[in-house]
Amino acid sequence: MTVQQLEYVVALDSYRQFVLAAEKCHVTQPTLSMQLQKMEEELGVLLFDRTTKGVQPTAVGVKVVQQARQVLRQVQQLHEVVQLEKGELVGELRLGIIPTLAPYLVPLFLVALVEHYPQLRVQVEELQSAQIIQRLKDNQLDMGLLVTPLEDRQLREVPVLEEPFLGYISPAHPLYPQATIAPADMGEPGLWLLQQGHCFRHQVLNICAPAPAATNRPFTYESGSIETLKELVRHNHGYTLVPELSVLQELDNPMVKRFAAPEPVREISLVVHRGFVRLPLLETLRAIILRQVPERLQAGRAKQKIRWR
Repeated sequence: MTVQQLEYVVALDSYRQFVLAAEKCHVTQPTLSMQLQKMEEELGVLLFDRTTKGVQPTAVGVKVVQQARQVLRQVQQLHEVVQLEKGELVGELRLGIIPTLAPYLVPLFLVALVEHYPQLRVQVEELQSAQIIQRLKDNQLDMGLLVTPLEDRQLREVPVLEEPFLGYISPAHPLYPQATIAPADMGEPGLWLLQQGHCFRHQVLNICAPAPAATNRPFTYESGSIETLKELVRHNHGYTLVPELSVLQELDNPMVKRFAAPEPVREISLVVHRGFVRLPLLETLRAIILRQVPERLQAGRAKQKIRWR
């Protein structure tokens, strides 16, 4: 059994197609198939069922794939430990970031990170929280930027920001004249929400006590974009909640309303697997982000805040 065979097994589990898995491994399909067959013969079990609907791991195949991912993670760590001892940081950084954070935070750190580590290839992907968590465990991502706490023993969280929720309210809405808002105000009609699956939607609904009242709109619209929600407010007389990073350039806009203390905030952390060894990279990225945001947003800095999950 070889490390290369383990890579083929993991790739086939990830992509569930021989052609695509072979392409990702930069080999021909016959080569991948032959190496998989050799591994199955050595183990004396069938790892994958080949059906007309695709490729699925068998019951024992699921367990083998899980172990193969652990072995490959440890092999990767061996290389990374040696790089650190040599004072090198090469290879790639696979970073997942939630969509309600990516448009506002990635432009603040990406160029500076690449300039700091010129031999590092940085791959950034927008993913929902559940996808980031699973890919960190499957060794498909090195690092995630998402809302915490996760309370997952396989992962390590490094808090970076405590980002307040702010109201974004149309001048035509009854809440607009208020200097500040409160969670109890969120029962007012006209609230625009993100789609199901976004953690930000869940956090907003937690803040909104009582639950938002029904509206008289002849339609419903749930967006996947904070910017779309803001545009809806500008044109359709409703209101929404937004993270502060999304309005940093318009905090003097009277449509932007802060919550009365204690402010609701979301904790943003860098999250890695417990086995992650490139700690200088983790600390450097955290430091770059902190240099680019207002000090009041730094985790642990502000008073009278309540974290919302």
